[in-house]
Amino acid sequence: MLLIRAFLPFQVQFVLKCFYTKELMNRRDAVRRAAFLLGGAITFNSLGAFAEGVMPVIGLSFDAKSLNAQEDLVAEIADTIIPDTKDVPGAKAAGMGPFIVMMMQDCYTTDIQKHFADGLMKVDEVSKSKYDKSFIALTLKEREEIFKIFKAEAQSQIKAGSTPSHFFQLMYELTCLGYYTSEIGATQALRYVHIPGRYEACIPLQPGQKAWAT
Repeated sequence: MLLIRAFLPFQVQFVLKCFYTKELMNRRDAVRRAAFLLGGAITFNSLGAFAEGVMPVIGLSFDAKSLNAQEDLVAEIADTIIPDTKDVPGAKAAGMGPFIVMMMQDCYTTDIQKHFADGLMKVDEVSKSKYDKSFIALTLKEREEIFKIFKAEAQSQIKAGSTPSHFFQLMYELTCLGYYTSEIGATQALRYVHIPGRYEACIPLQPGQKAWAT
């Protein structure tokens, strides 16, 4: 559940509203603006992967509905990126499986959708090659070993400046975007005040204090 009105800045509320309506801009324009407005707040190294989905490749065909069958895998990957902790539920509990699939289907071009689906397939291929099990069946430690492979690939690709961005970078950015704009992420992982009162530009954080959502 996105807390669009509860805590997000007005500009980001407007962008997210445009994901679900066709007011004033199409959804890919909304992705462009969201990347600009969110800036470096949610980043792998930048929001490049999040924004590049608005640049289509002509003539490529892909059935985005096929991603629905991968929702469980998406949720497990996201939950490995942001797992449950003692006090705060992780990405899966926050609904990142449906959210990321929705974002892919509604806000990205066909070439990026296919690139994402190929990345999901590769995750399972590497898992089966290394552990003879699908990614979903792996232990947390085994999943983290798989992640090391993809993270190293993504970082090398960032340094090389090649496009499209690595699947893992895209997955990481969408997980962070969705989680920290979800009810769980905003109110439990971050420090949330429903009516924050006056704006203070600079407030010192105490050791161990959560970052502010509002």
